[in-house]
Amino acid sequence: MDDFKITGQAPDALFTLTVHRGEGMCLLAMNWKNDARPPDDFVGFMIEYREPNSDRFWTLNNRLSFTDASKITDKTQLSTRVSPIQKFRWVHFPSDASLVGDYTYRVTPVFMSPSGELSYGVAQSADIALMRETYPSEFDVGFTRGFISSQAFVARYGSSEADVDTLIPPKATQGDVGLTFTSTNPKAAEAYDWMGFEARRAILAVLDAAIADPTAQVRLVAYDFNLAEIYDRVCQLQGRIKVIIDDSGTHGGTNSAESTAVQLLIGKLGAANVKREKCGGLQHNKFIVVDGDAAQLAVCGSTNFSWRAFYVQANNAVTVTGKAAIAPFAAAFDQYWSAQPDAPADAKFDMGSFEGAGLGGWTRLPLPSLDAQLTF
Repeated sequence: MDDFKITGQAPDALFTLTVHRGEGMCLLAMNWKNDARPPDDFVGFMIEYREPNSDRFWTLNNRLSFTDASKITDKTQLSTRVSPIQKFRWVHFPSDASLVGDYTYRVTPVFMSPSGELSYGVAQSADIALMRETYPSEFDVGFTRGFISSQAFVARYGSSEADVDTLIPPKATQGDVGLTFTSTNPKAAEAYDWMGFEARRAILAVLDAAIADPTAQVRLVAYDFNLAEIYDRVCQLQGRIKVIIDDSGTHGGTNSAESTAVQLLIGKLGAANVKREKCGGLQHNKFIVVDGDAAQLAVCGSTNFSWRAFYVQANNAVTVTGKAAIAPFAAAFDQYWSAQPDAPADAKFDMGSFEGAGLGGWTRLPLPSLDAQLTF
């Protein structure tokens, strides 16, 4: 066993339980022992959890019940105690996965008699720490939720197109629409934190750390760029940041969000600190490097600096910490910056210089707790 996978140890339980640690979440995986089939009266699992340093268990709710859930007014009837989860796996998102210590999960099989009476078998329990950082102070993987069309989103923030439009500008890719958008939704702050989840927090945390460290030099490479909270933070780094933004395809249009952002950023940061680039067809990397006395961080991944990437799509963000770990990112940025100096808009990026610097293949990240490699 390790910190990422814990198993239940109850020998009399009829099933096995494995809890897999994720990012701000965990996966509970159940399986009947000895490759047997559950008995015919088995109807699902009751799932309970206890937070670190707590003396009480909370029971998860189900959206399905033995009667029509839409007609249930007593919401306690949706507790998995009486509406058990009829699956052999379940993902749980605790309200605060950063609590220090172990979460305890207790899973109990539920059975039903011919008369409809419920009974409960022997439970399996497992304790696991759900830390926000994958490897604290070294390496972290975070995800967006990508749940904007889910029942969970509807329950929290509404289902109509008008509800969504109060949170996300419908034409963020045009002009300064996304860069200047301010939500009128009273739950906007809560919604953005919930929707953007770990990836949003990681990317904003890197920029906030750079802002807080006056010695930090920042380098940012973007593909999509239309998100107000990224733009606003970049502007706060005047005199300490250089920015490269893709200009391929629609990004290069005169009314695109990217072209608009470049003109606005030139006004804020100076023309010498903002560039457009494409690599053959497009410049698709998206990363930020922060190098200062207090903050030495880099963040990369699939999450573009856009409204859709943060709040609609399922994306990831990977953060590395430490002088040696951020060095390949800084080297890549320097190659981007120097390989196409003052080039016309239709010029191609010099991939030869990029690969000649050893950045076209896999580079091992010097991290003590894991074997990780990076490529651009």
